[in-house]
Amino acid sequence: MANVTQLKHLEHLEDEMLNYGVEGCKAAVGFLQELRRMLGCDNSTGFMQTKWDGAPAVVCGIDPNVGLFFVGTKSVFAQQPKICYREFDIDKYYPDGGELPKKLKFCLKYFKDLDIKGIVQGDLVFTPGDVTTETIHGEKLHTFRPNTITYAIPTDHEVGKKVAAAQVGVVFHTHYTGQDFLSMQAVAGAKVSSSKDVFAIDNDTPMHKVGLNHQEEVKFDGHVKTIESMCGACGYFLDELVSNTGKTGDEKWHVASYLKPFFNAEIKAARNINNADTAFENLYNFYYDKTTAMLDKIKTASTKAQKSKLVHNSQNYLRDNQGKFKSMLGLYKELQTVKQMVIDKLDHLETFKTFAQTDQGYKITGPEGYVLHRNGDMIKFVNRLEFSYINFTLAKQWR
Repeated sequence: MANVTQLKHLEHLEDEMLNYGVEGCKAAVGFLQELRRMLGCDNSTGFMQTKWDGAPAVVCGIDPNVGLFFVGTKSVFAQQPKICYREFDIDKYYPDGGELPKKLKFCLKYFKDLDIKGIVQGDLVFTPGDVTTETIHGEKLHTFRPNTITYAIPTDHEVGKKVAAAQVGVVFHTHYTGQDFLSMQAVAGAKVSSSKDVFAIDNDTPMHKVGLNHQEEVKFDGHVKTIESMCGACGYFLDELVSNTGKTGDEKWHVASYLKPFFNAEIKAARNINNADTAFENLYNFYYDKTTAMLDKIKTASTKAQKSKLVHNSQNYLRDNQGKFKSMLGLYKELQTVKQMVIDKLDHLETFKTFAQTDQGYKITGPEGYVLHRNGDMIKFVNRLEFSYINFTLAKQWR
C-alpha cells in the first residue's frame, strides 16, 4: 500500500490498517507473508534495507533536462525546485547559511566524482568535522551522530579505517526513473561505489544470514494466521474509521482522526499497547483532552456549540463501539508483536554499533529500523518504543 512516487514518507506496518482499512490489513499480511518466504529461504521477490538515521536527505545525479550534475534536498521535486549545479546556486537558494548549505557544498564537491548514473537519493551520515574518536564501554571507536542515533565502529575495523579516511559518509538507498523531476518514480536501491573521499554505505540487509528455526516458524505463522482472522473480524469497522478520518470539516473532530496521534502519544509516554481495556481508556482520555483544548480556543458561541455536539457524538461512538475498538487495538498489538520478532532477528546483522546519547552517557540501542520492499511497495519495520521514543524525546543533532 505504501507506494511512493518521490520518497518523502514511509508508513509503519501496523499503521496500514488505519490508513486503508481492510485493504491495509491485506497489505500488512502480504508483507508478512513475503517476509516469511525471505526468512524461510523460499523464492521471494522481496528485499530488505536497513534504515539509517541520517540527515539531511540528499538527491543528486545528472539532471535529464540539461545533462549537468546537481545536488539538492527533496525540494528538487517541488513545483519550484531548488536544483544546485554550482555553489552559487546553493547560496542563492539557502541565503541564510547554516549547516544545510555547508553540507550541500561538500556533496557538490565530492559526489560529482562518484560516477552516479541517473538520479539517486541518500542520507548524509557525516561530513568533515563530524567523525570523532572516543572510548565507549572500554572500546576505542570512531563515532558520528547525524541525527538522533550515534553510530560507532572500532578504529581497527576495516570499515572503521574507511570512515576515518573519508571526507563524507552517505547511505544511498533509492534511484529514480523518468524524464522530469515532477513525474519521476522512486525505485528502491542505488548502487553507488565509494571513492577515496566518499564512504558510500551499503544498506542492503543481508537476509541470507538470518532465518527461523522450526519453533520460530510455528510462532511466526501463528501470528500471521491470527492477524488474518482479526482483520476479517474488524476489517469493516476499520473501513468505517478510515471514512471518518480527516484534517478538516466534521472529520477533524471524529475520534478516528485521533488514532495515529494517540499511538504516537503512547510511545512518547513509553507505554506499549499490552492491554486492550487500558488502551481503550487511554484513547478515550486522549480524545477528551485534545478536543477539550480545541473547544477552549473557540470564541464564537454558536461554533463552539456545533463542535461540542460533534465531540459528544464521537464520545458516544467510542462507548457504543467499545468492543470493536478493543478488537482494533488487539490487532494493532498483534502486528507490533510479529514485527518486533523480525526486528530482533535483524538487529544482530549490523556492522555498526548504535547508541543513544543520554544525560547518563551512551545507552546501547538498535538501528533506526528496516524497510521491506514488495512488488514496488515498501513498508517500514521500526521498534517504536525504542527508536521512535528516543526520536520523540532526545534532542536531534540535525535541525
